[in-house]
Amino acid sequence: MKKILVPIDFSSFSMHAAEVAAAIARKTDARIYFLHVIDLPVYGGDTPFQDRQSMAENLFILKHVKNQFKALFEQPFLQGVNAAEVLQFDGIYDTITEHAAQNEMDLIVMGTHGSSGFVNDLFVGTNTEKVVRLADMPVLAIKHKMNLVAFENIVFASNFFAENDQAFAQVKFIADLFGAKLHLLKVVTRNDFETTDKSYLMMDEFAEKNGLSVYTKNVYNANTAEEGILAFANRSRADMIALATHGRTGLAHLINGSLAEDVVNHAALPILSIKIKKQETKTGVIFP
Repeated sequence: MKKILVPIDFSSFSMHAAEVAAAIARKTDARIYFLHVIDLPVYGGDTPFQDRQSMAENLFILKHVKNQFKALFEQPFLQGVNAAEVLQFDGIYDTITEHAAQNEMDLIVMGTHGSSGFVNDLFVGTNTEKVVRLADMPVLAIKHKMNLVAFENIVFASNFFAENDQAFAQVKFIADLFGAKLHLLKVVTRNDFETTDKSYLMMDEFAEKNGLSVYTKNVYNANTAEEGILAFANRSRADMIALATHGRTGLAHLINGSLAEDVVNHAALPILSIKIKKQETKTGVIFP
């Protein structure tokens, strides 16, 4: 891991994400890029006074942002961490995902407080959930301040099909980084029934194929997958929930929704979501 992107609006929620990103950067020698999106005012008309007023206000905003970055880089948790500031002037979640893709970021760490997204007016809305859906790289959503950034128990909820192998490699990397124990979880619902024996067999085969030797196998019955994941994570005192997502957009998203987005929206724990890559075949691309 070489590059970590942290969207920052200087609210307490984005600062929580900055602390977690700093802890990961220390363990991987990665560089953190703090991305701030500025919404500069635009005045109508073309009189000299309006031009001067617009320029003066824009300079004031830029100076204020620079001071906020200065205060950020003076935080104790960033001392000795390789970090840089990035300013953009476009839409929020499009800017985040486009910047991450163009600059080949390895991880996005975002602060959120759930259904309302970021606190700052520039970040109002479900922006974290949109980034989870659109980003091609892993997204780690942080909701609360972590007194100690240590992930000891990570729940990986999955159907354990082969399409999850690439996503699981990212989960295993984070687990190995923090020396965490992995808890494999299959949530069984009325509409997606599976016997416990079959679930355990699939988990064992999945673990063997992906080089995982120490883990727990868990089957949880619930009305919905989201409900089961959250309940099990609470029971097991997990420090993080990890999920693979198809990143559906458009009509597919409206019909099927997104489990990862729902869990990010409602879980108090950090959520690591990884998009399942499209599978190439001799005849073209298969969308899993």
